[in-house]
Parts: sequence; structure tokens; C-alpha cells
Amino acid sequence: MSDQVPRSWQVPPAEADEKRRLGWIDDATSEGQKWQQAQRTFKDWGTALDIISGDESIKNCLEYRSHISGRRLKTNIRVAAAGLSNIRPIWGWHATNAYAEHAKMMNKTARALYLQGYWDQDVKAALLWAFATGVGFTRPVYRRAMGGKGKGRIEIDTCGAPSVCPVQMPSNGDWNNAYAVTYLDEQPIWMAHGMFPLYQDKLQPTQSRYWYSAQIRKAASQNLAKRAANWFSKKESDTLTDLLIPIRYTRINDLALNMTGYTMPMGQLGSPWYYEVPSLGMEMQGPDGKPRVADENDARLYPAGRLLISSQNCVMYDGPQFNWCPELDLIPFYVDWWPWEPMGLSPIHDGWQLQRSIDEIDRGCMDKVRIDLDRPLAYNQDAVTLKEAKSFDPMEPRNRIGYDGSQVDKPFTSPVDESFFQISQTTLAVREQFQNELDYLLQTREMIELAKARATAKGMDDAQALIAASGPLVRDICRGMEKSLGATGNQVGWLMLQYMDTPTLLQYVGIEGMAPEVFDYEPSSLVPSHMPGEDTTEPGSETPTKSKYDQRQRARWFADNVQHFLLPHSAHEISQMSYRLLLAQLKQRGLPVADATVMEACEVPDVHIPDGLHEQDRWKTEQKEKILFLSETQKIMEASGIDPAMLGGPKPGSSKKGGRPPSGNEKPQMQTKDGGSRATITESR
Repeated sequence: MSDQVPRSWQVPPAEADEKRRLGWIDDATSEGQKWQQAQRTFKDWGTALDIISGDESIKNCLEYRSHISGRRLKTNIRVAAAGLSNIRPIWGWHATNAYAEHAKMMNKTARALYLQGYWDQDVKAALLWAFATGVGFTRPVYRRAMGGKGKGRIEIDTCGAPSVCPVQMPSNGDWNNAYAVTYLDEQPIWMAHGMFPLYQDKLQPTQSRYWYSAQIRKAASQNLAKRAANWFSKKESDTLTDLLIPIRYTRINDLALNMTGYTMPMGQLGSPWYYEVPSLGMEMQGPDGKPRVADENDARLYPAGRLLISSQNCVMYDGPQFNWCPELDLIPFYVDWWPWEPMGLSPIHDGWQLQRSIDEIDRGCMDKVRIDLDRPLAYNQDAVTLKEAKSFDPMEPRNRIGYDGSQVDKPFTSPVDESFFQISQTTLAVREQFQNELDYLLQTREMIELAKARATAKGMDDAQALIAASGPLVRDICRGMEKSLGATGNQVGWLMLQYMDTPTLLQYVGIEGMAPEVFDYEPSSLVPSHMPGEDTTEPGSETPTKSKYDQRQRARWFADNVQHFLLPHSAHEISQMSYRLLLAQLKQRGLPVADATVMEACEVPDVHIPDGLHEQDRWKTEQKEKILFLSETQKIMEASGIDPAMLGGPKPGSSKKGGRPPSGNEKPQMQTKDGGSRATITESR
């Protein structure tokens, strides 16, 4: 490596002293927070958190006035987040080659991990962050128990915009292509010391100068204090101590090359992230087995990115990022995204003025109700004394007061007209209009209808309701989520390849769910032991040979052959339900579609897929299996003295089908007959 001092924007090399690298991380974090503050949604963070916590609605209220708040905006946010996070527990690995069984195995494993880890709740957490701060993030991680004991598992962490500070964000808002991204985290003392035992003397609780903005930090501290048992104490010494240690994860697209003239080992020897980098211009063996000269792509020290883990006083790790996946492990989720807003916008910005107006109407109405129950009274000073007036309560039973009836008709009168205490119907109409506008802004009613239709469609009573219930805005948000879900699933797949071994997979999918080739791989990994075309054994011997490619190269080749993607509008079953209707219609018209294909589309578990490269081939195989099954069953029944006609089906020589032929006058819809026991597709009026 060159000893030349890099430009200020470049990260110092790994061999630079700790103080210099720590200073660069501080500058990068500060620059990232300045970038956050320059975004339009930044000013809404504090307001959004105050609205959700209920603090914003009581600001600037007179003490004697009503503080009532319907919290409709908060409820709308919860409804929208719950509806959007109600996704199908399925992932989309696909392969059309010899790795089709591996793709199915990974889908089954991810589905089991999804159900085990309640990942839909993690998706909801990311969406709630997006509602409050414009963007929320999921972060797939492989985590072992503290101290590295026991088996680890893949989990989904979540955070909001204040925790993610980018440097040199490109104009298209792609977080993965920012030069550096710092993820700000905080850990209790015992956990931080357990994660980094060699730095316990330097890991100290601090005021988190670079962690979160002042507004977010203040809100977090207040919430923490309110949860404390001694929150009501006014003594400074009795307040809860913030026993948290700040930790930064800075991922950098470091462009450093190996120009030393010798091969450099990178990462910790024996770890999954260990690899060796040839020097630029050094002779090496290419993928075809022939010698060639290492170019700049071969000589990159950090082909998957460089990771620095630091606190305010020390750098605990500096080297290749742990994950094999070259993408940033922070996947953004948006609910109000615009091309020129890389942090998105908070829908609360559009709704909080309406919520405030609704609260003002509610408080005014409540004030009138309260004042009507305890009205202000004007009294005649010639008939009643001040002391008598203050002690008089017209709501008190058997209350008595004396006055000079010859001087005045009655001692007390209303100081305002009677109409003042009435709640205007116009006011209530305006309130209803504001509520409808607020519901429309967050598409709350569409979200509710989507959830209802999804539950109904799962029962197959009215599958078209799901498709009709989703408006363009809801479909657009759902489609945007699928981009994020696809990126999350892709990272989960890389973590499965990197950390899950064959015995672990057996616990999730069973022996029948494992691809046969998996048992030929290294038992400690799902990654193939050799690349295609490589000799796996010595000539004339059964001794296995070692691959000339390292595990990371073989994993990348494997990942390229097992692609991950989601069908449009499939996460919320919109497209999936249309596909199911289409398959049912094709089968009804007699086209060669296998029953197993329909069952698999309806997510029937453990479906046996007939052999065949094409759908027609699978249908033929299935028909042969049906004939064979009927033949064997008929022999058993004849041997048992049972009438084979009990098997059902058309009578011999009869080919007439029941029902009217399809007319094609209407769009195909699914209906149920015979009390819901039979489903049919209709095209007639």
C-alpha cells in the first residue's frame, strides 16, 4: 500500500493510526447528519414523534380548556402500517436449471425463518419508522447468543432515518451507491463489552454526540425516563442513568488496490469473510484454469465493501465487511417516495394540520358541553353578595339562596346568549369532512378494505374483492414495498449460504425437502464444493480434490444461478389471486394444467410436483399417475368385494359434461355453489 496521504474525502488506509481513522469516521458521521438536516422531511421528525406520543396535540392549550384528542392520525398510521405489513410469508428464489430444487429448499427455509422470527412485525417496524421519519430500514443479520455460544439465527433489525448517515449520496438516491453509510446503534454496557471484550476499557457510556439528532435523542431520553420507576423524582441524583454505549457501523465503497507485489490476506483467518487478494499485475489462474495477469478488479482489497466498527473512543474492527453479499445491509422502506427525495417524505406532514383542526373542533365542542353543565352566571349586586354568588352552585341539590324579590326578578342570569352553548351542525359537518380528508390522505379505508378482501379471498368466497379493493395508491405503495422485500430476501439468501450448514437446514425443511446435491457439498456450508467442470476427485482415485476457487467465489457463482425476485403485486396476494383465477379458468376449459400447479399457486403445503420440463409434460405425468392410482384402487376394491362404481366419475360411454358452456360475456369471476362447498368460474351475466 502507498503511504501517500489520501484526499480528505477518502477513508484512511487500514494501517493508518487509530486516531486518524476515528477522526475520519467522526467527520463522515457529522457530514451525514448535515445531509439529513438538508432534506425536507427532517423538520417533520420531531413533530411526527410528538404526534404519535400525544405531546403535539396539547401544546399551546390553556389550562382550563379541554385537552381532548381523538388521535385519529395516530390510528390511521397504525392501520396503514398493519395493512401494509400483512404480507404473504413467502420468498422468491427461482432457478430454471439444475438448481431448481435448491431454490425450493431456500424458499422453504426462509418461510420457516419468517414464521419463527415474526418478520412481518419487523416489516411493520420499518414502515412505522418510514411514517415518522420518511424512510425506515430493515437490516438482515446473523446473530449468535452472547459469547458465541449456541446456534445462531437470521434476524431482521430495523431503524429509522436518524440512524443512517450517508456520505456522497448519488442523485438517484441509491443508498447502496453512497461512498460511505454509517449506521448508528447503541448497546447496553454488558452487551457492548460482550461483543468486543478486548475493548472494554475504552467502551464507556457517553452523551452520544454523533448519535441521532437532538430532537430524536431528546424524545428517546424522555420516553426512557417515563418508563423508569423513579420518573416522578425531581432530584437530579435520582434520575435514571443512561447506561448505553454508542456503536457505529460504517460501510465504505473503498477503492483501494493491492499494489504491494504480493498476495494480501484479508479478514480473519478461518472466518467466512477471509480471502486473499492478488497484487495488480501478478500472474494468477483465471476461471478457465489458464494463467493470466490480475487486473484492477482482481486486485481490489474490498470487493464487497470495507467495514469499520467504532465507538467514540476506539475502532473495534477495520476490514472486509462480514457478509458475502456485496450490497449494503440496510434496505430502505418508503410510504411516500419521490424521485428527488432520497429520504422520502412523512405522510404525517400532510395530516397533522388536519389532526390539529379536528382536535380544536373536539375541544371546542367539549368546552361547550362542560360549560353547559356548569354555566357561568351573572348576578345582580343589589340582590346577592359576592360571597353568596361564589358559594352558589345551581347543580347542588336543595341549594338555597335569598334575595330581594322586590328589586329584581331573579338574582342570576346568563352572561351570553343561549345559542352560545349549542354545537353547530355546520361545525360537525366540517369535522366529518376533515376526518374523511385525513382518511383519504393515508388511504386508511382502502387499507381496511384490502385486509378484509384478503381474508375473504383466502376463503375463496370472493376472490375478485381483493383485486377490486386495492386502489392505485395502495397498489403503488405495495409495489414499492416489494422492491424492498426483494432486496431483504436477497440478503437473507446470502446469509443462508454463508452461515447455515446442512444439519441446520434439515431442522427447517426435513430430509424430504433437501436437494440431493446438498449432501455432496461441504457439510459446513450450502455452497458447492466445486465449480462446474472441475474434477472432484484425483484421476484414478476416489480421493476428493480441493477446488481452485475459494468459498466466496463459489458462493457468488451459486447465487448467480439461483436468482431472487418477486412477481409484481404478489407480496399482498393481489397478483397471486389473479393467477389463481386464471389457472382455475384454464383447467375448467380443459387445457393441460396440472392439479399440482393449481395447488402450489394456492399455497397448499408439501405439494408433489409431477415430473416434466414443461407444464404439458407435468400434466401428462399427472394423468398417468391418476390412471395408475384408479387401476390399483379398482383391483383392491374387487379383491375386497366392493363395487368399483363407488369410485365415482362418469358412467361408461358417457362423455356429456354438466353445466352451460362459457359465454365470455363478462370478465371471469369465481363464485361458490352448493352452500360454499363447490367453486366455479362464471363468465355469464
